[in-house]
Parts: sequence; structure tokens; C-alpha cells
Amino acid sequence: MFRQLAYRDTRLLLHERDHGCGPTGVVIEILVLLDADSPPAPAMTAQESPAAQVPRSAALRAAPVIPGTAVAVVEADQHHHVFAEPLAVAGGRGRSRRRSALFAVAVAALFVVLVVRFRGDAASRLSGVPAPRWHWLAACAGCTVVFYIANGLSMRAASGLRLELRTVTGVQVAAAATNRIVPAGLGAIAIHLRYLQKQGMTRPAALAAIASIKGAGAVSHLLGLVIVAGTLSGTGIGAAVISPVRSTIHDVGAGPCVIVCVIVAAAVTGTVAHPRVRAVARPAVRVFRGHLSVLAHSPGRATMLLLSQAATRLTQILALACTVWAFGGDVTFMSVATVYLVGSMVAGAAPTAGGVGALEPALAFGLAAAGGTAAVMLAAVLVYRVITFWLPVIPGVVALAGLRRSGNL
Repeated sequence: MFRQLAYRDTRLLLHERDHGCGPTGVVIEILVLLDADSPPAPAMTAQESPAAQVPRSAALRAAPVIPGTAVAVVEADQHHHVFAEPLAVAGGRGRSRRRSALFAVAVAALFVVLVVRFRGDAASRLSGVPAPRWHWLAACAGCTVVFYIANGLSMRAASGLRLELRTVTGVQVAAAATNRIVPAGLGAIAIHLRYLQKQGMTRPAALAAIASIKGAGAVSHLLGLVIVAGTLSGTGIGAAVISPVRSTIHDVGAGPCVIVCVIVAAAVTGTVAHPRVRAVARPAVRVFRGHLSVLAHSPGRATMLLLSQAATRLTQILALACTVWAFGGDVTFMSVATVYLVGSMVAGAAPTAGGVGALEPALAFGLAAAGGTAAVMLAAVLVYRVITFWLPVIPGVVALAGLRRSGNL
């Protein structure tokens, strides 16, 4: 690698010629490797190097030529060097592909072991579940595609930039893939922040745009809860959704839960009240207020932001309803909407990526309380999560690689 990246410095060659010394090693020009953003290296003075007093033409004629090195001299700048051949790191790409292949083989082997181990148990438990109707599953996949397009429209409205819809939709898919690893939505926030900064927005302005998207999503979610609040009375859906949380608190104990809540509240309050944190957050808060003011004076952008965030909730509800109907579940659309809105709000408090392990039981218990069979509703929820949560990881990884190659991330 060093043989390909390095080259000889002309000043070193002049110094070796005047002092009668041979090659002393390889000099790597950090400025070339790190681009022009780094500060320039200090030039050698006449006192530091007697070779600086030698005329330029004579020095170039007397400089020895070392095989295997590439030196390019520009007349306008004495110390400017470029590579005569493009950089290449031998074997790096091959090693990366081998590691990816080994990782894929290990994951596939683990999956096969799990399938063989639990196949009989799963078959016995799901023996009463009917086969799904595939046209409803295709409709669920279509709702998932519309969900990412609506998220892209939200980013266009929040940022105010003329972003290409195909690119910004790919950013949403890539953000979803990273969000499967990092909890609390931090992976998606990082991807969105990087993309908006690449489009020319400052970091505070990009954070303000992302915060406005989150705020519009919370408002649309609360409006949805208000709309379906009438269906909660007498159905037992709310109690069924909250029952996993209630049972967890009962098993752990009220005392430890209260202590944990107090510790978390004290930590958050202390962090917010710290002078350094407030000094750092004050410019961001000022920019966020200005961003909200711009949205308030632009009704078209604000309406598009709210409608697109409402569309994301609606597409998720439709996707869940499609999987329920695919398995023959006799649950109304309003009941599905109620279960999703309440269940996702409860599961949002889970410290896992995408609410894994919290959203599934909440939705399954809620749909069972709404009139569905427990085993059938569990199968419907698992298929819903596979289509809307896990399958987008594959195109998300592809989109992430494409965005990195195109310079958008």
C-alpha cells in the first residue's frame, strides 16, 4: 500500500544530492492524502536547506530519478505534487468481499439451525392458522412503498429544498436500514442529518428540519388518537394493549420502577440544566424557532408536512389491516387503526430499535381483543413486521451504498 501511495519529495531529492546521501526512505505527503482542507506545510527556508539556493532548472536536471516513484512538478508552485497514477489499494476490495461472504454464510447457517430446531414447535402452534391470501400481502408491500415516499415528501417540505423525490426516498429506505440497529431512531436521524448537510444546509438548520418532521408526526399521531378515541370505549383494546406493560411492572415491582423513573428524570433534568449544555443548545433552539416561524408563514409547506406525516400513519395502518385480512381476520379498519395508534405509542417507550419485542405483543393482544383469534393475529402481526420492518433492510443497504457512491452521504 505504501509503495502505491507514496512518492519522493523534490526537496528531499535536492537535499540528498547536495549532501551526498542516498535514499533515506519514503515521504508521504499528508496534504495530498487529506485533500486541500488541511493547512499547508511550512516551506523550507534557505537557512534550513542549502539546496533551496540552487537554481530551479539546475536542481531539476541534477535530481536523480528513482525507479518506482512518481514525481510531478508544477511550474507555478515549487512544492506542489500530484500522483501520476490513480490511487489503488491492492487486496482491500477482495478482503471486504470475503468478509461479507463469510458473514452471510454465518447468518445463513444460524438461520438454518434455528429453523430446524424450532420447526416442529412452530408447526404445532400455527397448525390452526389459515394460509394467507397473497394479494393482501402484495397490498401490504405496496403500502410500505407509499410509506417511504410519504416520508420523502415530509423531508422535502421540512427542508424547503428542491430535492429529487427518487433520491430522498432512497434516503428514507437507507435510514430505515440503519434504524434497525440503532435504538430510539438515532440511526435515521444521523442519515437525515448527513444528507441535508450534503445538500448545503447547516447543522442547526438540518436538525431543525428533522425536529419539525418529528413534531409533525407527533401531531398527526395525536389527531389520529382523537379520531379513534370513540372506538376505545367498551372494546377492551386499550387494556389489552397496555397489559404487557402492566404485567412487566407487576413482575418487576412498583418500587424499582419508580426508582428507575426518578433516576432517568433526574439525569435528563440535570443534563438540560447544565450551563454547558444550555450554551451549546441555545443556538440550535434559536434556529429551530426561526424554522418554525418560516413554516408558520408558509402554509403550503406546513400543510404538505402534516399531510405527508399523516400519510405515513395511514399507510402503516393499511399495511397492518391488509395482513390481518390476508389471514381471514374479522377485524374492522377502525379497530386496526385504534390498535396500531395505541400500540405504537406504548411501544415507543421501549429502548429497542424500532420497538422490537414491544410492538409485536402490543399489536397481537390488541387485535385479539378487537375480535380476532389469538394465533391468527399473532401470525398476522409477525408477517406485517417482516414485510414492513425487516424486508426493507435489503434495499436499504443497496440504497445506502448508492448514496455513498453518488456523494449524497
